[in-house]
Order: sequence, then C-alpha cells, then structure tokens
Amino acid sequence: LSLEESLKWSSVLLPWACGKFSSENTRSSATKILSYILEDFGPCSVPISQAWLTILLNEVLGSSKTPAKGNTQPKHDKVKTQVDQSNIQSAVQITNLLANSVVNLAGKQLGIAADYDGTFPLADLLSQEPFAAPHKVLNKDKNPKSNAADAAVATLKGIKALAEICTEDLVNLNKIADFGVLCLLRRFLMGDDYENLAAIEAYDASRAREAQEHKTNVVEESTVNANDPSKVRIPPSGHIRRHAARLLTILSSLPKVRKVIVADKDWCTWLEECANGKIPGCNDLKLRSYARATLLNVLCNEEGDSDSQKSNGSGTATINENRVCPRYDDLIFLINPESSHWQCPEKLGSRNSKKNSTAADDGDSSSSGEVFESNSESEPPPIDVIFVHGLRGGPFKSWRISEDKSSTKSGLVEKIDQEAGKRGTFWPGEWLSADFPHARLFTLKYKTNLTRWSGASLPLQEVSSMLLEKLVAADIGSRPVVFVTHSMGGLVVKQLLHQAKAENLDNLVNNTIGVVFYSCPHFGSKLADVPWRMGLVLRPAPTVSDGPLF
Repeated sequence: LSLEESLKWSSVLLPWACGKFSSENTRSSATKILSYILEDFGPCSVPISQAWLTILLNEVLGSSKTPAKGNTQPKHDKVKTQVDQSNIQSAVQITNLLANSVVNLAGKQLGIAADYDGTFPLADLLSQEPFAAPHKVLNKDKNPKSNAADAAVATLKGIKALAEICTEDLVNLNKIADFGVLCLLRRFLMGDDYENLAAIEAYDASRAREAQEHKTNVVEESTVNANDPSKVRIPPSGHIRRHAARLLTILSSLPKVRKVIVADKDWCTWLEECANGKIPGCNDLKLRSYARATLLNVLCNEEGDSDSQKSNGSGTATINENRVCPRYDDLIFLINPESSHWQCPEKLGSRNSKKNSTAADDGDSSSSGEVFESNSESEPPPIDVIFVHGLRGGPFKSWRISEDKSSTKSGLVEKIDQEAGKRGTFWPGEWLSADFPHARLFTLKYKTNLTRWSGASLPLQEVSSMLLEKLVAADIGSRPVVFVTHSMGGLVVKQLLHQAKAENLDNLVNNTIGVVFYSCPHFGSKLADVPWRMGLVLRPAPTVSDGPLF
C-alpha cells in the first residue's frame, strides 16, 4: 500500500483492530497490516498511531465510566473511588486533546486547508468518533497550528492516562491487549517517529526561510521568527518511551502478552540492550528498570509455564509449581538493571551448568577460574535493600546528591563530595552497589501529594497495603531485607510491616533486619494541623491527614 492508500484504509483497519464489528481473525489481520504501515512510513504515519491510541483510550473510558452499584463503601474504598474518578476525568480531557492533535497534525501534513475535498485521505477516519467534533471546528481557511512537539506531548499524556486507568483493571488490560496496544508500544519504544518528524519540520522551516531570503531582502521580523528552524521544539521522545515501557511492564502480567514478547526476538534484544544501557538516548533510569522488569516477568513466567507443560506427571511439576517466580510491578524499580543478578534463575542455572560442563571437558585451569567467578556472581543475592521516598519525593530524585549544599561548607566535606561524584548523581546506584555488588537494590514509587489540590492520592494505610502486595509478588522477604526511608516513607514502611504481621506474612517480618529513617515524623506532623489553621484554602491529601501514625 502507498501512503495515501494506507491513510484511506486506516478508517477501516482501525475499527477492525479495535474489535468493532470484527472477528478475532479479522482483528489480528488488521493489527498486522497497521503495524506494517507504521514500520514502512514512520513519521508520516504518526496521525494513524495517534488515532489508534485515541480509540483505545476512548474504548477503555467507555467501560470505565459506568459506576459500580453496591452497598456503602468503607472510607478507604471511597478514597480509592475518588482517585479512579479523578483518573477518568483526566483521561477524558486527554482523549479530546489527542483527537484534536490527530486532526491538526493530519491537516498540517496533508494540507487539509488547501486541498480539502472528498479525496482527502483521512476524511473517512476523521468523520468517525472521537474525531468528528474537532474535525468540524477545524478552520479550513488557515493551516492548523500543530507540530511534532505538540503531537508528542499529546501521545505522552495518552499513554500515561491509559496506564493509570488500566493498571489494576484486568478487564481493560485484556481489552487493550486484544485491540493491538502491543503494536503501538513496540513502535513507541523502538521507533524514532517524533524525532524524525521534528527533523522534517526543522528542514522545512530552514528551506522556507531560505526561499523568503532569496525572494526579498526585506523580511518582517514575525515572518523570520515563524520560519526560524531554531524555534522548532524538541519532542519529549524519552518520556514517551518511559511511559510506553511502564505500560508494557503492567501488561506483562498477562500470559498472552508474554507469548507475544517472547516470540519477538528483535523486541527482546532491544529490551535487553536498553536494560544494559547500550541504546543511545535510552539511559533513563526508569526506562531501563522497566525494560529489565518486563524481561524478568516474561522469561521467568514463560519458562515456568513451559516446564509445567513438559512435566506430564513425572514429578517435576511439583517442583515447578512450588517455584516462586517474582513479579515486578511498575511501582518497583530495579537499581542497576544491568547487574548479573537481575536474571531469571532458570536461565542462570542452565547457563552455569553449560559453562561447568565446558570447563570440565576442556580441563583448562583458566577456564575453570572463569566459571568459578561467574558462578559466584550468579549465586542468589544475599540481601535486598529497598529505598522508600517521602512527601513530594520520587523513586530516584529523592536519592540524588543535592544540587544546593548550603550546609556543606567544610573543606573536608566538599573534598569528599568532589571525590564521590557529581551533583545529581543517584548515589544508591553509584555508591551502595560498589560496597554491596551482590545485593539486590530496589526503589519504590507511590503517589504523594502535599495537598488535595495537587492531585488525587491514597491514604497511608491504602498506600502501605498496595506496596505490601507488590513486595510480596516480587518475592521480597525471602531473604534479609533492609529498608532505607525518608520522611513519610518511614511511616509507610512501619504501617507496611504492621500489616504484614497482621496478615501472617512472617517471611517479610522476620527477614527485615533493619530500617533506616531519614527525617521521619514518628510523633506526627504539623501538616495534619493545616486544615484547622487555613480552613479550605489548603487541604492536606489523605496520605498526610489520615492514618494511625498521625
């Protein structure tokens, strides 16, 4: 198909891929054709990929808006419902933003203002929902104001909204997996569509400026600025990859998703190289962690499933059923994902056995030494160290070397700082991994807002319960554990351990050998008194005002 034919067929292929009036075979075929279109036409196919994402988000919203009927909810369930409703309201706005972006970008790329008639390639697609409304209000007398950066921001928000709504919803996760979201995520991760689109815009702007300079020597300043290639904004492609990788990690809990990823060797290779920091422009710590977590979820679970199928009642099945396969969620980040201990245990075991047999056959002393060194590196990690941030913090930004060290006036301290690393260095990954190379290092993420006006967040007990579930699923607690906490993170960990004790999760409780508290408000926080002093002007978030520890 040519580009024009592909654009015309998108009005048929996208509804088919998203399950409207189509069978499973038709949906699968439409998804494959769309994936080929995205691969072949790259940045020119951005309106199609954006339209696909918009339809997915619109479909998920259609099934999420229906309120569940039932009895009166407990207090924490009510707060959870409020958070879900907040995510839905935000997703509705983002869907409209995406639909406008599709219409404007299509108009700019294909000249809808100049050539608008019945032969416009995307006319049929833009006449469908949710694009019909913005298409009607599009000013056909002027070129639409849209660029690669605006389109990338809309795509970024769309991926983030999709992840927020589907993260704890298996029905919607299965729905978007069936509707071809993996094809989109693969393209967002491995493609450079928005960078190339921005490069095309910069080239076109430079050519337009050259043409104007040749045409006349007197050019108005506003015209020069409009066509200045230096004014072309850089799209946030790195953020798109990060959130696409996050959604992929969430989806890796589904067996059918794991099968697709395992069967795609190029995708697995990309994830491996990304986790190891070998792909230029993909050095974001969260992105690398998501890539490794996805591989661990996929490979470990797939090997467990295949082992169970091959056992055939021979007794091996009992061993495999008892085997604990960690499940790494999007709230758990792996520090230094390139380390050798971040491997599926079965893969390590098979690889080491092969190396041992090879060394025994060769009988070479140097080879045996290399094998011994490799075995020592691949032994089960002796300890887990988990970092938990506090209010207004983050899984990585809370543990960086401060940019402003007003308290480090001593010459000795300044010398230590210079030798330790540059400002902004994520010190757990730089320092602690050097002191404890065999330890598994984690850092947790949870939503913290100082006030309700800055976003929806969960109460302290709900946060602790959620993180406890993630930690147990990741097999944290099967070996000694040390928590390093800051501010409210210490309260979260105390509540987490209290709940683990109440739920008889003895492994985590007994194996917690230490908790480090930095600036933890053990005896309460003055933030909880804010509403009594300022009324409704500043309302603390539930995490701040609620909880038995305040």
